[in-house]
Amino acid sequence: MIQIKQISKNIRRVTCPNPSKFTFKGTNCFIIGQSALTIIDPGPIIPDFIPQLLTALNGEQINQILITHTHRDHSPAAAELVALTGAKTYASGKHGLYRTDIPNPFENSGDWAFIPDINVRDGETFTCDNLQFKAIQTDGHCYNHMGYALTHIDNITTTSTENCLFVGDHIMGWASTIVAPPDGNMSRYMANLYKLQNDDYNVLYSAHGAAIKSPKTRVTELIEHRLKRETEIIACLNDGIDDILTMVKINYPKLDSALIGPAALSTLSQLEWLMDKNMVTSDVGLHIDARYRLI
Repeated sequence: MIQIKQISKNIRRVTCPNPSKFTFKGTNCFIIGQSALTIIDPGPIIPDFIPQLLTALNGEQINQILITHTHRDHSPAAAELVALTGAKTYASGKHGLYRTDIPNPFENSGDWAFIPDINVRDGETFTCDNLQFKAIQTDGHCYNHMGYALTHIDNITTTSTENCLFVGDHIMGWASTIVAPPDGNMSRYMANLYKLQNDDYNVLYSAHGAAIKSPKTRVTELIEHRLKRETEIIACLNDGIDDILTMVKINYPKLDSALIGPAALSTLSQLEWLMDKNMVTSDVGLHIDARYRLI
């Protein structure tokens, strides 16, 4: 039987059994409310997981399902949950890409079939039973990524660990997230990190890893991490190193061989950001095999 952890009076968490190098211990599925429930990210399709979840909830009614984004470790189980409960799905639209002029190595990671019942927009507030949420656009890791702030319960402003933002994969509790074009976009990812710097949430609940109890510190760490990677790439370009694989060998010297591909895509995303800022160009545009140089 699955394990549901009580985080606060109105928030519970169950971690889906899909651990990997990319998902850590699995996708965190959050259960908000009492008796009349809202679910955030029911996870991938796993045999018997959704029936076990409903059994563990012992008759409580799921009325809403919020999807942070449509990668296959987050949204596919929503279809089964809807079929069994009649719940409505909320999300920032369908799965999409930032550009179509380059190959998409994460084609199979997208839940292309998902269509939300209700589309939510950045800054929009909406009510789910006695819960009020605010949608916070946090795209970059994924084209349709949306965070959800829990702002009110029973019309009372949330406090303590319930004054929170469910951040999906935008901010991980264990590592930096993958940003890989055209599925992801570093410019958007960074813009949305900067946007969160001035917010006053007490906790960020990530889809992977532990709760983040010092949000501003974590956001600053992630910004500094990406700026450090940018500095490393510029140093390589200054030294005449113009290809991505050589940059990866230099900038990730102790990297697990299984993660060379993701590191190359992350470097590609950083280079796309530098190209967006008119700092870098290449011989054939944005491509994993292109030769890059500083402008």
